[in-house]
Amino acid sequence: MGWQNIQGAGLGVILIASILPTAAQAEFVNVAEEAGVALKNVRGAGWADYDGDGCPDLLVALKSRVRLFHNACDGSGSFADVTRAARIPGPSNAWMPAWADYDGDGDLDVYIAAGGSEYGSTGPGSGNPNKLYSNNGDATFTDVTSATGVGDPGSSTGASWADFDNDGDLDLFVANRWRVAAVPNSFDSLYRNNGDGTFTNVASQAGVAGKAFRQSFMGAWIDYDGNGTQDLYVAVDFGPDILYRNDGNGSFTDVSEGAGVRGPAHGMGIAVADLNADGCTDLLSTNNTQDDDAEHGPSVLYMNNCDGTFHNAAREFGILDRAVVEWGPNFVDWDNDADLDLAVTAGGMLTSGEPNVLYENLCEAGVCAFADVTDREGVTDVGAAFASAWADYDNDGDLDWFVANTRGEPSALFRNDGAVGAYLKIRLAGRGGNRRGIGANVELEIDGVSQFALIQSGKGYASDEEQQAFFGLGPADHADRVSVFWPSGAQTTIENVSANQIITLTEPRTE
Repeated sequence: MGWQNIQGAGLGVILIASILPTAAQAEFVNVAEEAGVALKNVRGAGWADYDGDGCPDLLVALKSRVRLFHNACDGSGSFADVTRAARIPGPSNAWMPAWADYDGDGDLDVYIAAGGSEYGSTGPGSGNPNKLYSNNGDATFTDVTSATGVGDPGSSTGASWADFDNDGDLDLFVANRWRVAAVPNSFDSLYRNNGDGTFTNVASQAGVAGKAFRQSFMGAWIDYDGNGTQDLYVAVDFGPDILYRNDGNGSFTDVSEGAGVRGPAHGMGIAVADLNADGCTDLLSTNNTQDDDAEHGPSVLYMNNCDGTFHNAAREFGILDRAVVEWGPNFVDWDNDADLDLAVTAGGMLTSGEPNVLYENLCEAGVCAFADVTDREGVTDVGAAFASAWADYDNDGDLDWFVANTRGEPSALFRNDGAVGAYLKIRLAGRGGNRRGIGANVELEIDGVSQFALIQSGKGYASDEEQQAFFGLGPADHADRVSVFWPSGAQTTIENVSANQIITLTEPRTE
Protein backbone atom coordinates (compact mmCIF):
# COMPACT_ATOMS: atom_id res chain seq x y z
CA MET A 1 0.00 0.00 0.00
CA GLY A 2 1.65 3.24 -1.13
CA TRP A 3 1.08 6.55 0.64
CA GLN A 4 1.35 10.12 -0.64
CA ASN A 5 1.02 13.50 1.03
CA ILE A 6 -0.89 16.11 -0.95
CA GLN A 7 -1.03 19.70 0.30
CA GLY A 8 -3.94 21.86 -0.88
CA ALA A 9 -4.67 25.49 -0.08
CA GLY A 10 -7.06 25.64 2.87
CA LEU A 11 -7.53 21.87 2.79
CA GLY A 12 -4.99 20.62 5.30
CA VAL A 13 -3.10 17.41 4.55
CA ILE A 14 -4.66 14.67 2.43
CA LEU A 15 -3.39 11.12 2.87
CA ILE A 16 -4.06 8.69 0.04
CA ALA A 17 -3.65 4.91 -0.01
CA SER A 18 -4.29 2.89 -3.15
CA ILE A 19 -6.19 -0.40 -2.91
CA LEU A 20 -7.48 -2.41 -5.84
CA PRO A 21 -11.13 -3.56 -5.75
CA THR A 22 -12.31 -7.05 -6.44
CA ALA A 23 -14.17 -7.64 -9.69
CA ALA A 24 -16.76 -10.42 -9.60
CA GLN A 25 -20.47 -10.86 -9.10
CA ALA A 26 -21.38 -9.86 -5.57
CA GLU A 27 -21.59 -12.81 -3.21
CA PHE A 28 -20.87 -13.46 0.46
CA VAL A 29 -19.19 -16.26 2.40
CA ASN A 30 -19.53 -16.77 6.16
CA VAL A 31 -15.94 -16.81 7.45
CA ALA A 32 -16.66 -16.24 11.15
CA GLU A 33 -15.21 -19.59 12.22
CA GLU A 34 -11.90 -19.22 10.40
CA ALA A 35 -11.65 -15.55 11.40
CA GLY A 36 -12.10 -16.46 15.07
CA VAL A 37 -15.32 -14.51 15.70
CA ALA A 38 -18.00 -17.25 15.58
CA LEU A 39 -19.45 -16.33 18.96
CA LYS A 40 -22.75 -17.04 20.67
CA ASN A 41 -24.78 -14.83 23.03
CA VAL A 42 -23.72 -11.64 21.23
CA ARG A 43 -25.98 -8.61 21.57
CA GLY A 44 -24.05 -5.67 20.18
CA ALA A 45 -21.01 -5.07 17.99
CA GLY A 46 -18.85 -2.18 16.89
CA TRP A 47 -16.06 -1.87 14.32
CA ALA A 48 -13.20 0.58 14.97
CA ASP A 49 -9.49 0.86 14.28
CA TYR A 50 -8.65 1.44 17.94
CA ASP A 51 -4.87 1.04 17.51
CA GLY A 52 -4.47 3.05 14.29
CA ASP A 53 -2.92 0.30 12.17
CA GLY A 54 -5.30 0.87 9.26
CA CYS A 55 -7.53 -2.17 9.84
CA PRO A 56 -10.88 -2.23 11.67
CA ASP A 57 -11.04 -4.22 14.89
CA LEU A 58 -14.22 -5.65 16.43
CA LEU A 59 -15.69 -5.19 19.91
CA VAL A 60 -18.65 -7.40 20.78
CA ALA A 61 -21.04 -7.06 23.71
CA LEU A 62 -22.04 -10.35 25.29
CA LYS A 63 -24.57 -11.26 27.97
CA SER A 64 -21.71 -11.74 30.42
CA ARG A 65 -19.02 -9.25 29.31
CA VAL A 66 -17.36 -7.71 26.25
CA ARG A 67 -14.62 -9.10 24.03
CA LEU A 68 -12.21 -7.10 21.89
CA PHE A 69 -10.85 -8.76 18.74
CA HIS A 70 -7.77 -7.30 17.09
CA ASN A 71 -7.56 -7.53 13.31
CA ALA A 72 -4.34 -9.26 12.29
CA CYS A 73 -4.09 -6.75 9.42
CA ASP A 74 -1.76 -9.10 7.54
CA GLY A 75 -4.04 -10.33 4.79
CA SER A 76 -5.05 -13.47 6.70
CA GLY A 77 -8.49 -12.15 7.63
CA SER A 78 -8.08 -13.40 11.19
CA PHE A 79 -8.67 -11.82 14.59
CA ALA A 80 -7.15 -12.37 18.03
CA ASP A 81 -8.96 -11.91 21.34
CA VAL A 82 -7.03 -9.13 23.12
CA THR A 83 -9.62 -8.30 25.77
CA ARG A 84 -7.38 -9.08 28.71
CA ALA A 85 -4.29 -7.41 27.24
CA ALA A 86 -6.27 -4.29 26.36
CA ARG A 87 -7.74 -4.15 29.88
CA ILE A 88 -11.28 -3.68 28.64
CA PRO A 89 -13.49 -6.30 30.37
CA GLY A 90 -16.60 -4.15 30.13
CA PRO A 91 -19.74 -4.37 32.27
CA SER A 92 -21.67 -7.60 32.61
CA ASN A 93 -24.95 -7.73 30.71
CA ALA A 94 -23.36 -5.59 28.01
CA TRP A 95 -25.46 -4.41 25.07
CA MET A 96 -23.69 -1.93 22.85
CA PRO A 97 -20.29 -0.34 22.20
CA ALA A 98 -20.18 3.24 20.87
CA TRP A 99 -16.73 4.37 19.72
CA ALA A 100 -15.65 8.04 19.82
CA ASP A 101 -12.62 10.18 20.64
CA TYR A 102 -14.47 11.88 23.50
CA ASP A 103 -11.37 13.61 24.90
CA GLY A 104 -9.98 14.81 21.56
CA ASP A 105 -6.56 13.22 22.01
CA GLY A 106 -6.54 11.51 18.63
CA ASP A 107 -7.40 7.91 19.54
CA LEU A 108 -10.73 6.11 19.88
CA ASP A 109 -12.36 5.57 23.25
CA VAL A 110 -15.44 3.40 23.79
CA TYR A 111 -18.66 3.71 25.77
CA ILE A 112 -20.45 0.46 26.58
CA ALA A 113 -24.16 0.36 27.38
CA ALA A 114 -25.28 -2.31 29.82
CA GLY A 115 -28.87 -3.54 29.68
CA GLY A 116 -31.60 -5.42 31.49
CA SER A 117 -32.32 -9.10 31.80
CA GLU A 118 -34.81 -10.18 29.12
CA TYR A 119 -37.30 -8.69 26.69
CA GLY A 120 -40.27 -7.17 28.52
CA SER A 121 -38.66 -7.69 31.93
CA THR A 122 -39.52 -5.47 34.86
CA GLY A 123 -36.92 -7.12 37.03
CA PRO A 124 -33.75 -5.77 38.61
CA GLY A 125 -31.88 -5.21 35.36
CA SER A 126 -28.13 -5.38 35.03
CA GLY A 127 -27.17 -3.97 38.39
CA ASN A 128 -24.14 -2.40 36.67
CA PRO A 129 -23.53 1.10 35.39
CA ASN A 130 -22.49 1.66 31.81
CA LYS A 131 -18.75 2.00 31.24
CA LEU A 132 -16.49 4.49 29.48
CA TYR A 133 -12.99 3.30 28.59
CA SER A 134 -10.33 5.84 27.63
CA ASN A 135 -7.76 4.75 25.04
CA ASN A 136 -4.24 5.11 26.45
CA GLY A 137 -2.69 5.21 22.98
CA ASP A 138 -0.70 2.00 23.56
CA ALA A 139 -3.41 -0.58 22.76
CA THR A 140 -4.70 -0.50 26.33
CA PHE A 141 -7.65 1.24 27.96
CA THR A 142 -8.47 2.78 31.34
CA ASP A 143 -11.90 2.72 32.97
CA VAL A 144 -12.80 6.41 33.45
CA THR A 145 -16.51 5.94 34.17
CA SER A 146 -16.47 7.41 37.67
CA ALA A 147 -14.09 10.24 36.82
CA THR A 148 -16.18 11.36 33.84
CA GLY A 149 -19.61 10.90 35.44
CA VAL A 150 -21.23 8.84 32.67
CA GLY A 151 -21.95 5.65 34.64
CA ASP A 152 -25.63 5.72 33.78
CA PRO A 153 -27.54 3.77 36.47
CA GLY A 154 -30.40 2.91 34.14
CA SER A 155 -30.59 -0.20 32.01
CA SER A 156 -29.38 0.79 28.56
CA THR A 157 -29.38 -0.61 25.05
CA GLY A 158 -28.28 2.33 22.88
CA ALA A 159 -25.63 5.06 22.95
CA SER A 160 -24.71 7.69 20.37
CA TRP A 161 -22.20 10.54 20.32
CA ALA A 162 -22.54 14.00 18.72
CA ASP A 163 -21.83 17.66 19.45
CA PHE A 164 -25.41 18.77 20.15
CA ASP A 165 -24.46 22.18 21.59
CA ASN A 166 -21.93 23.08 18.87
CA ASP A 167 -19.16 23.83 21.35
CA GLY A 168 -16.60 21.66 19.57
CA ASP A 169 -16.63 18.55 21.77
CA LEU A 170 -18.71 15.38 21.85
CA ASP A 171 -21.80 14.78 23.97
CA LEU A 172 -23.56 11.46 24.59
CA PHE A 173 -27.19 10.27 24.41
CA VAL A 174 -28.06 7.04 26.24
CA ALA A 175 -31.32 5.16 25.59
CA ASN A 176 -32.64 3.28 28.62
CA ARG A 177 -35.03 0.55 27.47
CA TRP A 178 -35.36 -1.77 30.46
CA ARG A 179 -37.03 -1.18 33.79
CA VAL A 180 -34.64 -1.31 36.72
CA ALA A 181 -36.07 -1.85 40.20
CA ALA A 182 -33.10 -0.07 41.77
CA VAL A 183 -33.71 3.07 39.65
CA PRO A 184 -37.30 4.30 40.07
CA ASN A 185 -38.64 6.40 37.19
CA SER A 186 -35.79 5.56 34.84
CA PHE A 187 -35.29 8.11 32.04
CA ASP A 188 -33.02 8.50 29.03
CA SER A 189 -29.80 10.47 29.56
CA LEU A 190 -28.03 13.24 27.67
CA TYR A 191 -24.48 13.78 28.91
CA ARG A 192 -23.09 17.19 27.99
CA ASN A 193 -19.32 17.29 27.68
CA ASN A 194 -18.00 19.92 30.08
CA GLY A 195 -14.72 20.21 28.18
CA ASP A 196 -12.63 19.25 31.20
CA GLY A 197 -12.93 15.47 31.07
CA THR A 198 -16.28 15.35 32.85
CA PHE A 199 -19.92 15.23 31.76
CA THR A 200 -23.23 16.49 33.18
CA ASN A 201 -26.57 14.77 32.56
CA VAL A 202 -28.78 17.53 31.11
CA ALA A 203 -31.53 15.33 29.65
CA SER A 204 -34.31 16.81 31.79
CA GLN A 205 -33.29 20.43 31.21
CA ALA A 206 -32.85 19.78 27.51
CA GLY A 207 -36.25 18.11 27.24
CA VAL A 208 -35.17 14.69 25.94
CA ALA A 209 -35.38 12.54 29.09
CA GLY A 210 -38.85 11.31 28.17
CA LYS A 211 -41.54 10.21 30.54
CA ALA A 212 -40.81 7.63 33.22
CA PHE A 213 -39.97 4.20 31.84
CA ARG A 214 -40.21 5.25 28.22
CA GLN A 215 -38.93 2.14 26.49
CA SER A 216 -36.26 3.70 24.27
CA PHE A 217 -34.09 1.32 22.29
CA MET A 218 -31.80 3.64 20.31
CA GLY A 219 -31.10 7.28 19.54
CA ALA A 220 -29.66 8.73 16.33
CA TRP A 221 -28.31 12.25 15.79
CA ILE A 222 -29.36 13.90 12.51
CA ASP A 223 -29.65 17.44 11.21
CA TYR A 224 -33.05 16.71 9.66
CA ASP A 225 -33.89 20.37 8.94
CA GLY A 226 -30.46 21.34 7.63
CA ASN A 227 -29.93 24.28 9.99
CA GLY A 228 -26.53 23.22 11.29
CA THR A 229 -27.60 21.74 14.64
CA GLN A 230 -27.85 18.08 15.60
CA ASP A 231 -31.44 16.91 16.15
CA LEU A 232 -32.30 13.65 17.90
CA TYR A 233 -34.47 10.75 16.71
CA VAL A 234 -35.40 8.11 19.30
CA ALA A 235 -36.70 4.61 18.49
CA VAL A 236 -39.32 3.70 21.09
CA ASP A 237 -40.82 0.28 21.78
CA PHE A 238 -44.56 0.12 22.64
CA GLY A 239 -45.17 3.63 21.35
CA PRO A 240 -44.38 5.93 18.44
CA ASP A 241 -40.84 7.10 17.80
CA ILE A 242 -39.90 10.65 18.75
CA LEU A 243 -38.16 13.39 16.77
CA TYR A 244 -36.60 16.16 18.85
CA ARG A 245 -35.70 19.40 17.09
CA ASN A 246 -32.57 21.06 18.45
CA ASP A 247 -33.56 24.63 19.32
CA GLY A 248 -29.94 25.79 19.35
CA ASN A 249 -30.05 27.00 22.95
CA GLY A 250 -29.37 23.75 24.80
CA SER A 251 -32.97 22.57 24.62
CA PHE A 252 -35.06 20.43 22.28
CA THR A 253 -38.70 20.42 21.18
CA ASP A 254 -40.71 17.29 20.37
CA VAL A 255 -41.86 17.89 16.77
CA SER A 256 -42.83 14.29 15.99
CA GLU A 257 -46.49 14.87 15.19
CA GLY A 258 -45.94 17.93 13.02
CA ALA A 259 -43.05 16.25 11.20
CA GLY A 260 -45.14 13.18 10.36
CA VAL A 261 -43.35 10.78 12.71
CA ARG A 262 -46.18 8.58 14.00
CA GLY A 263 -44.71 5.09 14.06
CA PRO A 264 -43.68 2.36 14.03
CA ALA A 265 -45.57 0.77 16.89
CA HIS A 266 -42.40 -0.91 18.15
CA GLY A 267 -39.30 1.05 17.15
CA MET A 268 -36.08 -0.95 17.51
CA GLY A 269 -33.11 0.28 15.46
CA ILE A 270 -32.43 3.31 13.27
CA ALA A 271 -30.62 3.64 9.95
CA VAL A 272 -29.82 7.15 8.71
CA ALA A 273 -28.89 8.17 5.16
CA ASP A 274 -29.76 10.49 2.30
CA LEU A 275 -31.35 7.66 0.36
CA ASN A 276 -32.48 9.67 -2.69
CA ALA A 277 -29.52 12.11 -2.70
CA ASP A 278 -31.65 15.24 -2.44
CA GLY A 279 -29.50 16.75 0.31
CA CYS A 280 -32.00 15.91 3.09
CA THR A 281 -31.56 13.13 5.65
CA ASP A 282 -33.91 10.13 5.55
CA LEU A 283 -34.20 7.36 8.12
CA LEU A 284 -35.55 3.89 8.70
CA SER A 285 -36.89 2.57 12.01
CA THR A 286 -37.21 -1.20 12.33
CA ASN A 287 -40.42 -2.71 13.69
CA ASN A 288 -41.65 -5.73 15.62
CA THR A 289 -43.61 -7.23 12.73
CA GLN A 290 -44.74 -10.57 14.16
CA ASP A 291 -47.87 -11.77 12.41
CA ASP A 292 -49.65 -12.35 15.74
CA ASP A 293 -49.24 -8.68 16.65
CA ALA A 294 -52.16 -6.46 15.64
CA GLU A 295 -49.68 -3.61 15.10
CA HIS A 296 -47.38 -5.50 12.79
CA GLY A 297 -46.26 -3.98 9.52
CA PRO A 298 -43.11 -3.19 7.58
CA SER A 299 -40.30 -1.29 9.19
CA VAL A 300 -40.94 2.42 8.62
CA LEU A 301 -38.96 4.33 5.98
CA TYR A 302 -39.27 8.07 6.64
CA MET A 303 -38.30 10.00 3.53
CA ASN A 304 -37.47 13.63 4.24
CA ASN A 305 -39.66 16.09 2.32
CA CYS A 306 -36.97 18.78 2.79
CA ASP A 307 -39.52 21.07 4.47
CA GLY A 308 -39.28 19.81 8.05
CA THR A 309 -41.64 16.88 7.45
CA PHE A 310 -41.37 13.21 6.47
CA HIS A 311 -43.56 10.68 4.68
CA ASN A 312 -43.53 6.89 5.08
CA ALA A 313 -42.28 5.35 1.84
CA ALA A 314 -41.72 1.78 3.05
CA ARG A 315 -44.18 0.16 0.67
CA GLU A 316 -43.13 2.46 -2.18
CA PHE A 317 -39.56 1.23 -1.82
CA GLY A 318 -40.58 -2.43 -1.51
CA ILE A 319 -39.69 -2.95 2.16
CA LEU A 320 -41.40 -6.20 3.15
CA ASP A 321 -43.74 -6.98 6.02
CA ARG A 322 -41.87 -10.19 6.85
CA ALA A 323 -43.83 -11.10 10.03
CA VAL A 324 -40.63 -11.25 12.08
CA VAL A 325 -39.00 -9.04 14.71
CA GLU A 326 -36.59 -6.77 12.84
CA TRP A 327 -33.72 -5.13 14.74
CA GLY A 328 -30.48 -3.87 13.22
CA PRO A 329 -30.80 -1.84 9.97
CA ASN A 330 -28.03 -0.49 7.75
CA PHE A 331 -28.10 1.57 4.59
CA VAL A 332 -25.01 0.28 2.81
CA ASP A 333 -23.69 0.14 -0.75
CA TRP A 334 -22.53 -3.48 -0.51
CA ASP A 335 -22.20 -3.94 -4.29
CA ASN A 336 -20.35 -0.64 -4.94
CA ASP A 337 -22.82 0.38 -7.68
CA ALA A 338 -23.23 3.96 -6.38
CA ASP A 339 -26.59 3.62 -4.64
CA LEU A 340 -27.57 2.63 -1.12
CA ASP A 341 -28.88 -0.86 -0.40
CA LEU A 342 -30.43 -2.06 2.87
CA ALA A 343 -29.62 -4.84 5.35
CA VAL A 344 -31.83 -5.76 8.33
CA THR A 345 -31.25 -8.37 11.05
CA ALA A 346 -34.11 -10.24 12.72
CA GLY A 347 -34.96 -12.56 15.59
CA GLY A 348 -33.38 -11.12 18.67
CA MET A 349 -34.58 -12.30 22.03
CA LEU A 350 -38.06 -13.50 21.19
CA THR A 351 -37.27 -16.42 18.90
CA SER A 352 -34.55 -18.04 16.88
CA GLY A 353 -34.82 -19.01 13.25
CA GLU A 354 -36.06 -15.65 11.95
CA PRO A 355 -34.12 -14.80 8.78
CA ASN A 356 -32.27 -11.57 8.18
CA VAL A 357 -32.83 -9.76 4.89
CA LEU A 358 -30.50 -8.14 2.38
CA TYR A 359 -32.04 -5.78 -0.17
CA GLU A 360 -30.49 -4.54 -3.40
CA ASN A 361 -31.44 -1.05 -4.53
CA LEU A 362 -32.60 -1.26 -8.15
CA CYS A 363 -32.95 2.07 -9.91
CA GLU A 364 -34.39 2.68 -13.37
CA ALA A 365 -35.17 6.06 -14.93
CA GLY A 366 -34.65 7.73 -11.57
CA VAL A 367 -37.09 5.45 -9.71
CA CYS A 368 -35.54 3.22 -7.05
CA ALA A 369 -36.90 0.26 -5.08
CA PHE A 370 -35.47 -2.54 -2.95
CA ALA A 371 -35.41 -6.18 -4.05
CA ASP A 372 -34.84 -9.07 -1.59
CA VAL A 373 -31.60 -10.79 -2.66
CA THR A 374 -30.86 -12.60 0.61
CA ASP A 375 -30.80 -16.10 -0.85
CA ARG A 376 -28.97 -15.09 -4.00
CA GLU A 377 -26.16 -13.42 -2.07
CA GLY A 378 -25.66 -16.26 0.42
CA VAL A 379 -26.54 -14.41 3.64
CA THR A 380 -29.43 -16.58 4.79
CA ASP A 381 -28.41 -16.58 8.44
CA VAL A 382 -31.29 -17.64 10.69
CA GLY A 383 -29.87 -17.10 14.14
CA ALA A 384 -31.62 -14.73 16.51
CA ALA A 385 -29.81 -11.53 15.57
CA PHE A 386 -29.62 -8.06 17.12
CA ALA A 387 -26.67 -6.00 15.91
CA SER A 388 -25.68 -5.50 12.29
CA ALA A 389 -22.34 -3.84 11.56
CA TRP A 390 -20.50 -3.39 8.24
CA ALA A 391 -16.80 -2.77 7.60
CA ASP A 392 -14.16 -3.51 5.01
CA TYR A 393 -12.30 -5.68 7.51
CA ASP A 394 -10.03 -7.24 4.89
CA ASN A 395 -9.27 -3.94 3.10
CA ASP A 396 -10.17 -5.27 -0.35
CA GLY A 397 -12.44 -2.35 -1.26
CA ASP A 398 -15.89 -3.70 -0.40
CA LEU A 399 -17.96 -3.90 2.78
CA ASP A 400 -18.35 -7.07 4.82
CA TRP A 401 -21.19 -7.85 7.24
CA PHE A 402 -20.98 -8.92 10.89
CA VAL A 403 -24.29 -10.28 12.24
CA ALA A 404 -24.53 -10.58 16.04
CA ASN A 405 -26.56 -13.65 16.97
CA THR A 406 -27.77 -13.85 20.54
CA ARG A 407 -29.38 -17.28 20.17
CA GLY A 408 -29.31 -20.19 17.79
CA GLU A 409 -26.43 -20.04 15.33
CA PRO A 410 -23.09 -18.41 16.22
CA SER A 411 -22.57 -14.88 15.00
CA ALA A 412 -21.71 -14.59 11.31
CA LEU A 413 -19.03 -12.65 9.46
CA PHE A 414 -20.05 -12.51 5.81
CA ARG A 415 -17.02 -11.70 3.66
CA ASN A 416 -17.99 -9.82 0.51
CA ASP A 417 -16.28 -11.57 -2.37
CA GLY A 418 -17.34 -9.53 -5.34
CA ALA A 419 -18.63 -5.97 -5.31
CA VAL A 420 -19.05 -4.91 -8.92
CA GLY A 421 -17.84 -1.31 -8.76
CA ALA A 422 -14.98 0.89 -7.65
CA TYR A 423 -14.98 2.67 -4.29
CA LEU A 424 -13.69 5.64 -2.31
CA LYS A 425 -13.18 5.89 1.45
CA ILE A 426 -13.15 9.32 3.09
CA ARG A 427 -11.71 9.70 6.58
CA LEU A 428 -11.86 12.98 8.46
CA ALA A 429 -9.42 14.75 10.77
CA GLY A 430 -11.34 17.39 12.65
CA ARG A 431 -10.05 20.16 14.87
CA GLY A 432 -10.76 20.72 18.55
CA GLY A 433 -12.60 18.05 20.51
CA ASN A 434 -14.35 16.38 17.55
CA ARG A 435 -11.34 14.82 15.87
CA ARG A 436 -13.29 12.29 13.72
CA GLY A 437 -15.75 14.85 12.37
CA ILE A 438 -18.83 13.20 13.87
CA GLY A 439 -21.89 14.98 12.50
CA ALA A 440 -20.15 16.00 9.27
CA ASN A 441 -21.82 15.42 5.91
CA VAL A 442 -19.68 14.18 3.02
CA GLU A 443 -20.88 14.70 -0.55
CA LEU A 444 -19.41 12.93 -3.57
CA GLU A 445 -20.33 13.94 -7.12
CA ILE A 446 -19.90 12.00 -10.40
CA ASP A 447 -21.28 13.41 -13.67
CA GLY A 448 -23.63 15.74 -11.82
CA VAL A 449 -25.05 12.98 -9.58
CA SER A 450 -24.39 13.21 -5.85
CA GLN A 451 -24.07 10.74 -3.02
CA PHE A 452 -24.08 11.74 0.64
CA ALA A 453 -22.73 10.12 3.81
CA LEU A 454 -23.20 11.20 7.43
CA ILE A 455 -20.37 10.54 9.90
CA GLN A 456 -21.93 8.91 12.97
CA SER A 457 -21.02 7.23 16.25
CA GLY A 458 -23.69 4.71 17.23
CA LYS A 459 -25.65 3.06 14.43
CA GLY A 460 -28.50 0.70 13.67
CA TYR A 461 -29.38 -1.29 16.76
CA ALA A 462 -26.71 -1.82 19.44
CA SER A 463 -24.10 -1.37 16.72
CA ASP A 464 -21.30 0.90 15.61
CA GLU A 465 -19.15 1.21 12.51
CA GLU A 466 -16.00 3.01 11.42
CA GLN A 467 -16.40 6.78 11.42
CA GLN A 468 -15.72 7.29 7.76
CA ALA A 469 -17.64 7.70 4.52
CA PHE A 470 -17.62 4.73 2.15
CA PHE A 471 -18.83 5.34 -1.40
CA GLY A 472 -19.37 2.87 -4.22
CA LEU A 473 -18.51 4.49 -7.55
CA GLY A 474 -19.92 1.92 -9.97
CA PRO A 475 -17.93 1.94 -13.25
CA ALA A 476 -16.43 5.40 -12.64
CA ASP A 477 -12.67 5.67 -12.29
CA HIS A 478 -12.83 8.92 -10.34
CA ALA A 479 -15.10 11.31 -8.48
CA ASP A 480 -15.49 14.77 -9.96
CA ARG A 481 -15.81 16.36 -6.55
CA VAL A 482 -15.73 15.48 -2.85
CA SER A 483 -17.00 18.02 -0.31
CA VAL A 484 -17.06 17.84 3.48
CA PHE A 485 -19.50 20.01 5.42
CA TRP A 486 -18.06 20.10 8.93
CA PRO A 487 -20.16 20.60 12.10
CA SER A 488 -18.19 23.80 12.72
CA GLY A 489 -19.57 25.30 9.49
CA ALA A 490 -16.27 24.90 7.66
CA GLN A 491 -16.21 23.29 4.21
CA THR A 492 -13.54 21.30 2.39
CA THR A 493 -13.74 20.54 -1.34
CA ILE A 494 -11.36 18.60 -3.59
CA GLU A 495 -11.80 17.71 -7.24
CA ASN A 496 -10.90 14.94 -9.68
CA VAL A 497 -10.30 12.25 -7.06
CA SER A 498 -9.17 8.86 -8.41
CA ALA A 499 -11.15 5.76 -7.45
CA ASN A 500 -10.03 2.92 -5.16
CA GLN A 501 -8.33 5.05 -2.53
CA ILE A 502 -8.55 5.94 1.13
CA ILE A 503 -8.40 9.72 1.59
CA THR A 504 -8.06 11.62 4.85
CA LEU A 505 -9.25 15.25 4.78
CA THR A 506 -8.31 17.74 7.47
CA GLU A 507 -10.76 20.39 8.65
CA PRO A 508 -9.61 23.90 7.69
CA ARG A 509 -9.22 26.64 10.27
CA THR A 510 -12.17 29.03 10.58
CA GLU A 511 -10.64 32.14 12.17
